[in-house]
Amino acid sequence: MLNYGNPVEITGHLATAPCPNGRRAERTHVEMGAGLRQRGASGVTVRILDLSTDGFRASTHLDLQVGSDVWLKLQGLEALHAKVAWTSAHFVGCAFERPLHPAVLDMVVRK
Repeated sequence: MLNYGNPVEITGHLATAPCPNGRRAERTHVEMGAGLRQRGASGVTVRILDLSTDGFRASTHLDLQVGSDVWLKLQGLEALHAKVAWTSAHFVGCAFERPLHPAVLDMVVRK
């Protein structure tokens, strides 16, 4: 139903310019627990440190290989399919197969 009588304020942010650091999407610093599962394995708890519409950085004890498929389980969302892009010591960076909608990212960050 349309509301023609009262003005409605709509706000938002659409990033169309490339990020200054060469990434596809701006990263948001977060510290939250999440589940991470490799193909054919049980899920483990990881600590998410950065999150963007295109991927995440996490701290984990898993020995993941670049190119491996993983599924990230964030509270309130279905498991998100991603590929391991890099690893360094106990950190891993992964790229989502399907980017998060910016509104979903905002919701997750605000929790």
